[in-house]
Order: sequence, then structure tokens, then C-alpha cells
Amino acid sequence: MIDLKKFEAECRKDIPLLTAMDLSFGDYADLALTMQAPLAPNINNKGTAFGGSIASICLFAGWAVATIAFVEHGIHNTEIVVYRNEMTFERPARGNLTVNAFMKPADFNACLSRLETGDTSRIRLDIHVELFHGEDRCATMKGLYVVWLK
Repeated sequence: MIDLKKFEAECRKDIPLLTAMDLSFGDYADLALTMQAPLAPNINNKGTAFGGSIASICLFAGWAVATIAFVEHGIHNTEIVVYRNEMTFERPARGNLTVNAFMKPADFNACLSRLETGDTSRIRLDIHVELFHGEDRCATMKGLYVVWLK
């Protein structure tokens, strides 16, 4: 099991924006990651979460859930980058943010199987992210990430 606090510290060191946004890891289980961020460092002039912060948080969450999942399955030498994403902003986020990033098991297992065989090609992986304020879903992201072995 990956130590989320240690992974969070490494990510904050490598990606200073995470500290500025005060993004923190919550829980990881079954190919799903939960993260939180307060509104204050991510606020815009309307008193709601800035769309750029929402997009950055969602893109990072997609990368993080995939990274954690591969490490948990013994693959530590992946490169994971976003290839394409589609964001939908459903309503303003007026408070603290909760982010849920997840992968479908069949999609992840297909990618994992190829990596385990030593496939060095770039493999596509769909990742889904939902951002909430309280019970209200405020944004969704469908990301197509590309994964390969270093």
C-alpha cells in the first residue's frame, strides 16, 4: 500500500502549485482517489472556485490516481501525461472542494497487462474526475492520458 502522505509530500516538492492550491490527498482504494482543497487559495473575483484551479486540480488528480495505481501493482517506472481532456463546469463551487478521480477496472487492467509484458509503446488510459462542493457536483473531467515505461 502506498503511503499517501509521503506521496503527497513528494508531489508538493515537485509541483509547487499543489502547495499554493493547498491540495491534499484524502483516500485511495479500488482505483479511486479522493482529494480536498479549500476555496480560499482557489477563489476568483466572484467568490467561487477559479476555473483554472478546478482544471489544474482535476488534471493532477487524474495523473495521481494512475500513478498510485501502477505503483500499487509494482510498476514504478511509468511516464503518465495527459493527452486530451474534456472539462464540464456544471455549477459554481462556493466552498471547499472535494475531488474524486477514478478509472474503470477493465481500462486499467488492459493498460497494466501491456505494461507488465514490457510493452514500451504509448498506451492510452481513460480517467474520470468529479469535483464537488458539499453534495453538489460542480465539474467533471474525462481525461485521456498516455502511459509508457521509462
